[in-house]
Amino acid sequence: MADEGRTSQPEASVHVNHYCCIDGCGQWGGFGFARTRAEPVTWWCFEHYPQWEEIKRNARKSA
Repeated sequence: MADEGRTSQPEASVHVNHYCCIDGCGQWGGFGFARTRAEPVTWWCFEHYPQWEEIKRNARKSA
């Protein structure tokens, strides 16, 4: 029972810290984006996420 949901793949248990890609920021990068699996993911913090204004606009429209 305790092993339910676990995987035998070793990479599944690796934790990688993602920090904001903006020089000098250093905050946790919780918003990531990559066009394909082949390219590396670019990570942004909440403050620097480029689409944040668009997300807020869309949220206001649907409210």
